[in-house]
Amino acid sequence: MRALAQAARRKESPLVVGLDPAPLRFPGELRDLAEAQATLEFCLGILEAVEPYAAAVKPQVAFFERLGPEGMKVYAALVSAARDLGLPVISDAKRGDIGPVAAAYAEAHLRLYGATCVTVNPYMGSDAVLPFLEEARRRDAGGGVFALVATSNPSSGEIQQATDPPLHEVAARLVANLGQRDGDYLDCGAVVGATRPSIGRRVRELLPDALFLTPGYGAQGGGAPEVVPLLDARGAGVLVNSSRAILYAHEKTSTDYRHAASEAARQARDDLRHAGVRC
Repeated sequence: MRALAQAARRKESPLVVGLDPAPLRFPGELRDLAEAQATLEFCLGILEAVEPYAAAVKPQVAFFERLGPEGMKVYAALVSAARDLGLPVISDAKRGDIGPVAAAYAEAHLRLYGATCVTVNPYMGSDAVLPFLEEARRRDAGGGVFALVATSNPSSGEIQQATDPPLHEVAARLVANLGQRDGDYLDCGAVVGATRPSIGRRVRELLPDALFLTPGYGAQGGGAPEVVPLLDARGAGVLVNSSRAILYAHEKTSTDYRHAASEAARQARDDLRHAGVRC
C-alpha cells in the first residue's frame, strides 16, 4: 500500500473520492451526450476538481460495465487520466473467485487497466485473495488488495455477525495472515465501514498494521467521529471514501458541478483533518 500512503501524506489528506457515475444525476450540459461520452466527460471533470484534496480515487467498476464495451473504454481512460494526475486508483471490483479465474481478474484490473489496488471478496478463502496479491507483488508498484472485512451496508450483519466468532473477525485474521509488509502497512488491506465504529475498533485490534479503506462516509451517514475508532496507534491507517456527497454536490447548489465537487472534497478533507485523522 506504499503508493496510497505516500499520496495521502503528500496531499495531507486521507480522502478517497469514489467514482460512481449515474447519468441521470449528471448536470444538464451533459445530458444530451451519449451515456458513455457523458460519463467520460463528467468523471474527467471530477478528477481534475478533486485532485488537490484526494489521496486516491475509487472507480466502482459496475457503473462502467453497465455501459458495455464503451463503458470499459471509459474506465480504462479514467484510470490512465487519474495516474497522469498522480492519483492512485483503487478498482472497486469486489471480485471473489478462485484459481485461474481470480488470476484473470487480477491481470485485467492490475495489469491491463493499470489500477493500483483492487477490492476483493475473501469469503471463498485465501484462494480468492492470493492471486490478486501475487499480481500486485509482481507489478511492485506500491499497490495491493483491499479485502472486504466489515462492510458499511445495513444488512451486512446478517452474514458478518451471524457466527461465533463473527465472520468479520475471521476475515480480519485472513488479511493478517496473507499480507506482507509494504512500507508502513501490509499489502493486504481491509474494507471497514464507518457506519459501525465499535466493530471497526475490534477489527483494528486484530489488524494493527493494515491500511483500512473506509466506505460509509457522507451519503451513507458516517462522519469523521465514526472514523476515529478505526485509526491505528499513530492516528493514521485509514483512507476514507466519499462518493455521492462529492460527485453530486452540484445538486444542492447553482454552481458548476466541478466547482461544487471541489468544494465538497475540500470540506471532507478538512473535516477529517479536524477530527485528528492523520496520513
